[in-house]
Amino acid sequence: MGLSISFIIGAMVSGIGRQAPAPAGAAAAATAAAHPANRLLWLFVASLVQAIVVTYLVLEANWSGGKIAGALFLVSLNTWLQAAIEGTPYLRGRLSPHFVPQMLMMGVVTSALFAPLAVWILGGFRRAPREVPGERAPWSAARWTGTLAATTAAFIVLYYLCGYHIAWQSAAVRQFYSGTTEIRSFWGQIAWIWSSTPWMFPFQAGRALLFVALTLPAIRMLRGGAQRVALGTALMYAAFDGGPGLIMPNPIMPPPVVHTHAVEMAVWGLLFGAFVGWSMSRGRAPPAEPHVAKAA
Repeated sequence: MGLSISFIIGAMVSGIGRQAPAPAGAAAAATAAAHPANRLLWLFVASLVQAIVVTYLVLEANWSGGKIAGALFLVSLNTWLQAAIEGTPYLRGRLSPHFVPQMLMMGVVTSALFAPLAVWILGGFRRAPREVPGERAPWSAARWTGTLAATTAAFIVLYYLCGYHIAWQSAAVRQFYSGTTEIRSFWGQIAWIWSSTPWMFPFQAGRALLFVALTLPAIRMLRGGAQRVALGTALMYAAFDGGPGLIMPNPIMPPPVVHTHAVEMAVWGLLFGAFVGWSMSRGRAPPAEPHVAKAA
């Protein structure tokens, strides 16, 4: 409920609902047919998914209070930033000039309201930090370089694997982006991207570094060993990579396109999140089990 209210307030403050891009084609018909009650229902479902994951993250956090709220603010804000960045090259001509700035404003307002509210509701401001002194040894520059290089490579590989084997298998998706339902092989598609838009690969590498940078505080606050952190990060990425929001009626893309993207991003988020969580917590010792004295 808190996320839904934050979302609605963010939309009102940013004015994004008043100057949304004009729908076209199938998207227009779907948007016109979408009943307000259905939109609220899908907003509730998307918010519920994120609320469940946020509850897990807060309860699993070693930190407390403002540190958790700050980490969650960055996680939520990353969703909006990534949507704006990715939409710029792929949806050129379909967005109004004011749509991206308004979407970013909406993301800032929504995240600033939602993060502290979630921590307050879950009691994060009332509890003491649970961080274990000395649990994390400082990383060397070589380890940071290697880990960031590996996560960047994983981002790009999983982005194109999930994009091709999930989203691009839909004829509606191919028609929407390319104007044709013809399909190349995976390597043929990669070769076409390399020849037509070679800048796309460094572009995705930049997105990867931003994605990890904005979610790293939330990863670092999770307790436990590498497997436990990998689980939390996988859930976090799947819930906050934009996928849940795509189940709602979309004024830009027709339903088959957004629903396929929702599945694609959920799978991508789980896989990439698990890899990032594991790579960022390798070598971290799991919390020691409390010693219980044996009864005489």
